[in-house]
Amino acid sequence: MRLRFFTALLIVALFLNATTPRALSASIHGCASPNPPPVPGSPATAPAIPGWLLINEVLLTPASTWNCSEPNGTFTPGRNAWVELYNPQSQPYNLYAAHASFDTGPNTLASYLPLGAAIAPHGYLVLFPSANIGTLVIHANLRLVIAGVTIDQVNIPSLPADQSFARIPDGSNFWRITNTPTIDTSNMASQVIPTASSSNQGSGGSGDVTPTSAPITGTQAAWSNLQLPTPVGTATSVVKPMLTTVAASSMPVNDGWDAPRRILLTALAVLLALMLFWCWHLFRTP
Repeated sequence: MRLRFFTALLIVALFLNATTPRALSASIHGCASPNPPPVPGSPATAPAIPGWLLINEVLLTPASTWNCSEPNGTFTPGRNAWVELYNPQSQPYNLYAAHASFDTGPNTLASYLPLGAAIAPHGYLVLFPSANIGTLVIHANLRLVIAGVTIDQVNIPSLPADQSFARIPDGSNFWRITNTPTIDTSNMASQVIPTASSSNQGSGGSGDVTPTSAPITGTQAAWSNLQLPTPVGTATSVVKPMLTTVAASSMPVNDGWDAPRRILLTALAVLLALMLFWCWHLFRTP
């Protein structure tokens, strides 16, 4: 009889402990909406001119939530791999009206940009093409295509988790692997991982950069405050927003009440079990 009592007590305690709300640990960085944000005015249809718009950054292997539609603290790899476009021009463009798409070469499946996809002057547009088809894959030659014309392309290297392949600075001819992705905002030479030379990187190439310690987060800045990339061959430096980033793997949130709450619930479980035992003992048939 005592064995049954203590077994029931243990089951109640375990149930209450398991149902106690807990804070989820989540990576702290920016995210982007899968629905393109509206661009003011009446953007012109993007022209089919190579190099007019640029693939600016690619994240191939997500290990945290980059897609704002995902529940906090969770992620689905296919829904969180992203590509960022950059508009170096001084006017906005409608990419949906131009039937812009991503593919990995001639005669491959195309992922068309969603309804409302437009990009502001000197602004960015983040898209999640792998949510529809497997476009972002290792060593794929990712292309931005408009009216059958390849506007820009990049050969995606093997990337570690939550690291991106980016033009640094924005729109330049230099691609780098960086462990501080800047989703939907300006790329900076922050904690850059030097890569070997690679071919077919759109309009640019590759090379080494001295790593610096200027961490930033993926927070979208107003497009009107962004600056154009420094022209090649000039000594002018581009000053870009510098924000503070938090480590990708943050600790679970603890508001200080977790341990007392567990103790209280355990005590309540014990009291409940004792009451049940007392009632059973009081009303049991002699």
